[in-house]
Order: sequence, then C-alpha cells, then structure tokens
Amino acid sequence: MKFVSILPFALLLVAGTASAHVSITSGPAAANKSQKITFGVGHGCDGADTVAIRVEIPTGVSSVRALASDFGKPAIEGTAAAVTAVSWRKPVSEVQDADVGYYELTIRARVADVPFTKIYFRVSQTCRTAAGVESTVEWSALPGGTGNEAAALVVVPARQPGWNTYTLGATASVLAADLPTYFGDAQIVWRGAEAYSSNPNTATMIGSTAGVTALTTDVAAGTQLWVKY
Repeated sequence: MKFVSILPFALLLVAGTASAHVSITSGPAAANKSQKITFGVGHGCDGADTVAIRVEIPTGVSSVRALASDFGKPAIEGTAAAVTAVSWRKPVSEVQDADVGYYELTIRARVADVPFTKIYFRVSQTCRTAAGVESTVEWSALPGGTGNEAAALVVVPARQPGWNTYTLGATASVLAADLPTYFGDAQIVWRGAEAYSSNPNTATMIGSTAGVTALTTDVAAGTQLWVKY
C-alpha cells in the first residue's frame, strides 16, 4: 500500500435532499450503532399539503424510538420491543391551504452490522387539499422495481480517525458510481495500488503519483480496502 499525504477536508457525503419525494436526509448510518434517522418531506401531493407520514421499519433496523416532529407526537405499530411502523399525523387545524411546507420526521434506531449496503424504508405520504380531500402516495419501490422509490439508508462501516481496514462481506460490493456515496468523507481509499478520493486536489495527486492508478471500477465482495478518515 502506498501513502499519499493530504489535508483533511469538509464532510461531503450526503444522502440526498428531499426535493420531490420522501428521502433520508440525515446522511449515512454507521453499521452496528444506534443513531438518529431523519426523513425529509420536500413536497406534498399535486399542490396539497402533507398531513401524515407512515414509515415501515425494515429488517436490519431495531431498538426503534420515535421523536416528536413537525406533526406532533408519533404513534407506533407493534410493541416497544419490536416496532413495525411509526406514523405522524398533523392536526387538522394546522393543515396548510397549499404545498408550502418542508417537514422532517425522525426516529432513533440501531442499524445492523451490514456495512456497504442500503436499507430501504417503505413510506406512505398522505396529503390533504384545502377542501379536505385526502390522497396517499406510496414510496415503496425497491431497486429494479416500478413505482416511487423507497427511502434508502446508506450503511457505512464504523470508523476511527486515521487508517481503517475493511474487507467487504460475501454479499457486499460497491459499484464505482457509489464510491462517493460510501467514501465521500474519506481522505483517501486504497485497493492495492489503486486509490480514490472525492477531493479533487487529492484525486489530482493520485493521477500524478508514479505507480498509482485511480480507483474507478466496482469493488467486489471480499475485497480489502484501506481507508483514511
């Protein structure tokens, strides 16, 4: 493994903003840890205000605790030890006449030890017009499916400052297009003599260092990576 000296840079990894759908705005989750997971609701339904959100809890997410939100107190389905869904509903008196609000709803939960994967949450979004007519949109499609995309939670490995070594599991792999998703906040990533960095200055140094090539291809299951944070 070769070493390239670089300066730390600002956190770049973002899970995406909810511009037209319900998505996870809190960023990636660390594997095998409890943390807050926030769902952003960027728009209502065809101009109508969002009045309720229901989030199904998928396999790989446990110890769920729901937080009060813009819509008030949450309601849970299942039991305190095994929550299967969380929902929030806005009081009728607070419904807007038009789609003018941006909303955030949060749970705290433990994410399974499944780094380099994505966990998908099925979300139901209910809207209400000024005339009192309600409609519901389902955000539930998984990769390769049809319909509105489910909210995707990116799971990254736990890390510590400095060098970390990871070996991708038998069912985990990282597409080249997902390198910024999983390693956007890393100073540098090494696979043998190949290196990746989302920092353009570091990427330039990688390209100009003898014996080093840019990491631009998929990372297969079982691959060992050295990553500096």
